[in-house]
Amino acid sequence: MNAVRSLLFRATASIAVLILIANTVFVSVAAQQEGEPSSILLGLEISATLKEIIMQHKEAISSHIMEIKLMTSRNDESRLQLIDQYHQQLRQRIELMNRDRDQLLSMLRNGSISPQEFTLEMRRLRIESHSLKLLSDRIGYRLGELGKHLSQNLSLAAEELVEANQYFSEQMREIHEQIKEELNIGIYRGDLRNLTDCNRIREVSNVLNKLISRLEVFKERLSNRIQELKQNISMINESLQLPSPLSSQCLELLNNLTARLNRIEDEIFNLNMSRAESLKKLNQLDQELNKHIAKKEQMQKRIDELETQYQRMNNERKELENNLNSDKNGERERQRIRERLQELFREMERINEERRECNELMNEIRNRIENNLKAIEELKNATQRFMEQIRMRIRERERLLEIIREIKEKCGREDRTIIKKYITLSFLEKKLEFLEKEYQRIETKIEILSNWLNEVNEKISKNCQQSIREKSETPSYS
Repeated sequence: MNAVRSLLFRATASIAVLILIANTVFVSVAAQQEGEPSSILLGLEISATLKEIIMQHKEAISSHIMEIKLMTSRNDESRLQLIDQYHQQLRQRIELMNRDRDQLLSMLRNGSISPQEFTLEMRRLRIESHSLKLLSDRIGYRLGELGKHLSQNLSLAAEELVEANQYFSEQMREIHEQIKEELNIGIYRGDLRNLTDCNRIREVSNVLNKLISRLEVFKERLSNRIQELKQNISMINESLQLPSPLSSQCLELLNNLTARLNRIEDEIFNLNMSRAESLKKLNQLDQELNKHIAKKEQMQKRIDELETQYQRMNNERKELENNLNSDKNGERERQRIRERLQELFREMERINEERRECNELMNEIRNRIENNLKAIEELKNATQRFMEQIRMRIRERERLLEIIREIKEKCGREDRTIIKKYITLSFLEKKLEFLEKEYQRIETKIEILSNWLNEVNEKISKNCQQSIREKSETPSYS
């Protein structure tokens, strides 16, 4: 029965993949027929679609695991701690995604990545941003369920997690919206050098103008939100200037501990990035090592073949030399033997030379393998050190979080309003920092599109105006 289920599952999955690929092919062909300014090669399209399917499958599994862990946790406190851990994962993945976006935009601006490659990478980020938004929504649902029956001493921690989750949800909505615009940038670039049809060039110009206008609207809207956030932050800061002496001490202590916590979280992120880079290099070195080993096997096979050939010729040479000294053979036969011996000597000399070259190459390959193995060992040790440092920082973060929670609970008993304002202020400041970076990204996108628009308009001015003059100068015969 299990075998039948497995077979049915595989068949269903295969059919689903085939349907998705077929749909991809249909969309790609339709796009080409409609004459989009830039079209992605069908092979790249199918490859990207398969990667997106795998990504969605992994995210679904990860989300399912989170649900199971939350349901099987011992108590509410452990559930809140687990949600906090998922929030940290969300934070790091958002930071990584934004770093990728900045890098891709920079590469697109300086021309080190093609618009097609940019589009495919942005599609990957769009899938990831959507998955992270769904994860944040599920966490929010679980927090809502928990909040119905939490004890008094856990309610403040839950309120902070609710605020954090709302912050992440808003971030993901904003990022998802901006990635849609970034996808449009890659799609409508086109190959301007080979674009000669004036109507098509003008169409590209119109599209780029619309994209720039839409980004300008986003920019203005974001600017208003930034100003509103700054006003709210200023108002909360003013209200926090007049607390009781005990509250002032609490806020000062919380500020210091939170700054330290932020530094630790940044260190964890950077260490994770360094570890990811090490793992990436390890994967590259493993691939290189496999290639060197395959070359070594091929070279050894060739050396063995040459050795076999040499031994066979050497045996023939000995036999011919014995026959040359025999009285049974006449002069004609001896002459034939001498000629054959000369051929053998030449061929054996050639084989010896090839053997020498092969042995030199073999030594070079062995050295590369040895160097490769040393580099792999060093990277493994470095990766292990990064992992140990990450674990140490995580333990430090957990201890610091526990201290911060205790201080918040203690201060909250004295003045709960002040602590809630402080929590709100910390998230507003994070939101402001995030929106200011998004504002800079919009400016970068406008710069990229404006440069392309100038290129298109120059083409219109140079080619299309001349075409209009030629038509107007052509005499008409009635």
